[in-house]
Amino acid sequence: MDRDTNVKVAMTAGILSVILLILAGCLLVFNNTNDKDDDSELDKNITEYAGSSQESSEIDVSAMSLTAATVSSTDSTVSGNSFYMTKGVVFKDIYKGVEYNLETQLNEMYVYWSENNMAAVSDLAHLERYEAMSYSLNYINDFYYYGDTDSEGKPNGKGLAVYKDGCYYFGDWVNGVRQGTGAWINFYPSYSNYVVTEHSYLGAWENDLPTGEGQEHYDYNPEYMNEEDIYLQNAIGIFKDGKYDGEMYIIIIDPDGYTTEWVGNCKEGKWSSVENASNDEEGKIPVLSRKSDSDEHIYMSEEGLSNNGIGGIVTGGKPVDK
Repeated sequence: MDRDTNVKVAMTAGILSVILLILAGCLLVFNNTNDKDDDSELDKNITEYAGSSQESSEIDVSAMSLTAATVSSTDSTVSGNSFYMTKGVVFKDIYKGVEYNLETQLNEMYVYWSENNMAAVSDLAHLERYEAMSYSLNYINDFYYYGDTDSEGKPNGKGLAVYKDGCYYFGDWVNGVRQGTGAWINFYPSYSNYVVTEHSYLGAWENDLPTGEGQEHYDYNPEYMNEEDIYLQNAIGIFKDGKYDGEMYIIIIDPDGYTTEWVGNCKEGKWSSVENASNDEEGKIPVLSRKSDSDEHIYMSEEGLSNNGIGGIVTGGKPVDK
């Protein structure tokens, strides 16, 4: 083989090597892009599901766990008196002179809520003019209403209600009371130093109270959480007159954001003792078993067994003229 032929062969081999390297790089970029697209699509699907569940007349309780945080695998058998006993916020007397327009604001929030744009709903609820609107109500169970009504002017159909101290309801009404499917949220103001920042319930309602399949949810400020208390993040299952009633799927969260899944049984708000499990050394009762290991339990005192349900939901009252 002559010199010119050797040079041509070498050049060809070099070019082929470069082409192969370029192809390999393209494949790597393509795969990474696909992975990112798949992750983005998954996040999008979960977000869309969480939003669309509010519109559904039949609530899939098993699927609601999609809205929960990632669950940790750490050992976390817990002994306490009960879940952290939350309290509703009371707005400060700081809204004198703050201007608000009831009709405009109610319509604005109604539109965002009907579109399942809950980020916008939360942003609005924390604006000073919305807090002033809520604060202006004189009685705890009075409310401003925007939506469908019957021939007598009572809420009937789909509607939005605003109560005192940052409480809202959006959903179905029948003959002046919440009935059907709806969402209740208590937005705590930004100046609050309380551990809870948001408390909500999404699901079935009957005679003005959560009754049927649903999900209770809490958001917390980790700066105010401690290592001793049991912080409920999600309670998913059946409710009766606002109390847990039946098998409940529970997610608890710690100050570092780690969550664990538990299951237990309630009867009208009272936890049943786990079968074939003994009390702990302090005499506290096993009421929940870890979903991934039925030998791990959450223990509560006798006093903590009762009155488990959704606190802070106002019932009764009447719409106030706008």
